[in-house]
Amino acid sequence: YVTREGGTQAGTSTRRAEEAIDGEGARFMIGPWSSGVALALSEVAKRKKVLHLFSGGTEDISGSRCHRYSFQWAASPYTAAKTVVDNFMKANPKAKRWHLLVADYAFGWSVEKYIKEVGKNHGIEFVGADRHPLGEREFSNYVQKAAANRPDAVVMINFGGDAVAGAREIFNFGLTPKVPLIMAWSSGVEELIQLSPEIRENLWVGTNFYYTADTPVAKKFVASYRAKFKTPPGYAPSATYSMTRLLLAGFDKAKSVEVGAVIKALEGIEVNDLLGPMRVDGSTHQTLRPYFFLRCKPKKAMKEELDFADVIATGDAPLPKEYAACKDIGSF
Repeated sequence: YVTREGGTQAGTSTRRAEEAIDGEGARFMIGPWSSGVALALSEVAKRKKVLHLFSGGTEDISGSRCHRYSFQWAASPYTAAKTVVDNFMKANPKAKRWHLLVADYAFGWSVEKYIKEVGKNHGIEFVGADRHPLGEREFSNYVQKAAANRPDAVVMINFGGDAVAGAREIFNFGLTPKVPLIMAWSSGVEELIQLSPEIRENLWVGTNFYYTADTPVAKKFVASYRAKFKTPPGYAPSATYSMTRLLLAGFDKAKSVEVGAVIKALEGIEVNDLLGPMRVDGSTHQTLRPYFFLRCKPKKAMKEELDFADVIATGDAPLPKEYAACKDIGSF
């Protein structure tokens, strides 16, 4: 088991992946969960003919840049967008004016595309959409523009430190909690733990995993993780844990550790695991699985310090075939 740190840099990550493959014989690669880096590593996997399991918010790996060696664990951006938009509008049917803050790279573009597409079904008017660079920490100008548009909801399509900085600035400006704030694609823990209960009030969150997931695998994993690290697992450790289990299931089904045999075994595999029923679409290598939509709790409703939110819905609607860009998964 070989671990390499890429520092969320595509160049560093591809170099270290190639070193592990060429120097240490690595044949199966899990991660990272940065979409831009994963796209670069996907090309390494294709060139070196190693299996690549990753989790991130880009549609490219199961879309226009799909190939036989890469598999996507995270929900598709369409599944995430539909879960978030449909369920938020069910709870807030009059919130028709949305302002978007979008991380300006593959992940942000993909989720933005489908939020706007699904929004058409609800008559949502997108009154503004500002893109910001990865690593942005100064959101005052973006928030002023958002406020000037008088939105019914502000939607952040960003992640990690960007989401934390954005949520704090939106609250400090006075937009929230009066105006609901949506984190369309969150870790489910890592951002929320950095925000005070006051900032989390009227915060709605989409995430690939939430630690109250009611499956035997999730309960065992969460208990073990909390015992070791004191906090519940968010998206990143959960994705890595689940991808490892999925890869092992591929070994078991293939009865082999040859790359080609394991790829064939994973294509169409069905497991009942961390998220419950999960299936890998053999034609796109996209994992079909539920996506979580949360509403954060007010401070008085929290049972403990880490009781951030209630799961108000999950969704697993697959990307409609008319949108699918992966027309041919290719050969070995």
